[in-house]
Amino acid sequence: MLLGRQVAVYRITEFLGEGGFAYVYKARDANLDIDVALKVLKPAFAYDEVFEENFRKEAHRAAKFRHPNVVAVHYAGKDDDIVFFSMDLLEAGLKDLVEGGKVLDDKMIIKVGMDVASALQFAHTHEGGIVHRDLKPDNILFDRHGNAVVTDFGISEAANSYTAATGTTVYVGTPKYMSPEQARGQRVDHRSDIYSLGVTLYEMAAGNAPFTGRDWFELGRKHIEQDPPLPREKNPNIDARLERVVLKCLQKDPAMRYQRADHLRADLAEIAGHPERVAAVDAPNAGSQPAAASVHAPGTLPGYATKSGGFSDATTQPVKTRKHGFRYALVAIAVFSSLALAYDLNVGGIRTLGEAEIPSLANLPFIGTGKVYATIFRYPSVEGGADIDTDFTITFSGPIDATTASRNHVKLLGPGNRPIDAEIMLSPSGTRLAVQPVGQLAYETDYTIAWTAGLVSLAGDPVLQNPRASGPGGEFRFRTRNLPPDTDPPALRASTPASNAQNAPVDKPITLTFSEQMRPASLTNKSVKLIDAEGNEVAIDVLLSSDFTIAQIQPREALVASMQYRVELAEVITDASGNALPATTLAFSTAGATASPSQPARPALLTVRASPREAMPQIRLLLDGEDMGFIPSLNITLQANERHTVTLLAQPPFSQHRLVLHEESFVPRAGQNIEIDPQLRPFGSLTIAADPAADVFVDGKYVGATPVAGYPLFSGEHELELHPASNSNTYSIYKARFTLGPFERKSLGSVKLPRR
Repeated sequence: MLLGRQVAVYRITEFLGEGGFAYVYKARDANLDIDVALKVLKPAFAYDEVFEENFRKEAHRAAKFRHPNVVAVHYAGKDDDIVFFSMDLLEAGLKDLVEGGKVLDDKMIIKVGMDVASALQFAHTHEGGIVHRDLKPDNILFDRHGNAVVTDFGISEAANSYTAATGTTVYVGTPKYMSPEQARGQRVDHRSDIYSLGVTLYEMAAGNAPFTGRDWFELGRKHIEQDPPLPREKNPNIDARLERVVLKCLQKDPAMRYQRADHLRADLAEIAGHPERVAAVDAPNAGSQPAAASVHAPGTLPGYATKSGGFSDATTQPVKTRKHGFRYALVAIAVFSSLALAYDLNVGGIRTLGEAEIPSLANLPFIGTGKVYATIFRYPSVEGGADIDTDFTITFSGPIDATTASRNHVKLLGPGNRPIDAEIMLSPSGTRLAVQPVGQLAYETDYTIAWTAGLVSLAGDPVLQNPRASGPGGEFRFRTRNLPPDTDPPALRASTPASNAQNAPVDKPITLTFSEQMRPASLTNKSVKLIDAEGNEVAIDVLLSSDFTIAQIQPREALVASMQYRVELAEVITDASGNALPATTLAFSTAGATASPSQPARPALLTVRASPREAMPQIRLLLDGEDMGFIPSLNITLQANERHTVTLLAQPPFSQHRLVLHEESFVPRAGQNIEIDPQLRPFGSLTIAADPAADVFVDGKYVGATPVAGYPLFSGEHELELHPASNSNTYSIYKARFTLGPFERKSLGSVKLPRR
């Protein structure tokens, strides 16, 4: 959405993906001339002042971290409506290594474990201590030297601070990697990060995480109640000592895990043959458990019973825990009045574009009610609006029930809420809904995509417009692109007689057919000339068809038999868009003399007025579809012996709206003077504005969006409805009846729409 945009000193060049709270872009730092990763807070959170303030505060706090295994944050700020922070651009990560169920060798597992443990120990003990809360392969990247680097400390802490400040629970975590206490909804400390690191190490060693499930509820239950399978069952080659380290991290009881990340690092270093000494000082908030001994002797890792003291004979299954914890977890989760989830079922929290298939993601946030809601509405924009032959995509914060994603519950509406035929398609992930019009939409027209309460999530809850919507359903409005400019010149498509004809009749008009509608004022006896063989100009009348595509050249006298003539079309003749017809010459010869050549009929004359006379300045005349301007219109030349139609329209000054007042057809005789002067039904006009903007319906007919100026109506009583053009969750429909007097210009001023 932001490609090419300048945000502070950063020019955004590429979209990298998205997580639960933010989009990730590649950007160029104009000051330092380097590429950085720009993390931009999603609008649902950026527009929440409390969350946005906590986000920036924690980003500033994270920027103070300077550790080789923690991603360097350069700057945090806000530019217009964009809340962001910039950090080192590290494009390779652990997620890339574990995709597809790959089992990594022990050296890689130990190296990553030691690096991440160093980052955790630093975060847990500096700047007052930060708990990550969402450690997983997606948040473990690699620098150019191959060192593991942890990212996203600040976002999780911002969410925690938001919960404390507002009482609205923002539950951060990915179910596949969350600790049992996190699954219960309990307060977590740094030992929760150690559990998540254990899940990550397990996945590296076994090819997949210890627990899988259909949803976060099932995953949470397994983290609380079930013991993980032994890694050796999937990877017989794993070092037994490494397996014990992993399983110690996965203890259900936080007191049975490593109490500090540097103790974990020390055991990994010992396995690698590089023992480290650690300080016997507890990390903050470690609970009542004392710190482990400084360096563990081989075979004596704390928290495990051993059969013979050696690693190979160790009991590697974690200590059993009580099975009743999940029952209490359900109660804890149920009491959350407003729950926000950022989770991932099967893959990580960064989604990469450009893949043939995007895996099923569920790492999008649920705010407020815990329901699924719309997050993004997208369409290709062309010349100021939506393209007329594209599809429209809505992204939701969670999966939609595919059985409800149909035309019964999702509709494309045109002016006046008229349904437009469209195909409704749901992505494999269930989070993106495409609406594809069956036909081409109209130019410069307002449309709405709306869904009802029947569109529900997988949990069966109605899908909302936004996180704080007061009711189910929602809509997005858009306007189609402007009519593209006509730059093609018109052409003479055909003529009668044809070019170079030899036997053209002397008593028939010459007919010219153009490739498109022509501008009537450009086709006159000055731009169209009939010349005889001696170079003399023949007097003619030029008449135009009602659709402006056919011109008749009527000589005022019969042509001379056996004479060469030519029709010359000047370059000043233009189409409706002002494109000029190339200068064209049409030559033909008339047939031999006839006994009694017929004379062309003399044209008729038309005069149009209307009563009462004071209404005439608001009445326009259409003659055979051509706008002749306001009446009275006097002595208009007509082709005799042909049918003509006169239409009178009410159109107040400066108004684009018209009302048909009178229409009649007639066939004039040659030389006849016709006068039309009907008594018109009284009418008036309506002007209305609304706050906020609204769609206007008069007597059930869609008029347009406010402000509406000079809408003509017949005098009498009418019914008015104003539908909020936006903010339909805040404002409701305004209804009123009004009386319009004869030729009255009624203004309702600015109507305040009622609040819900």
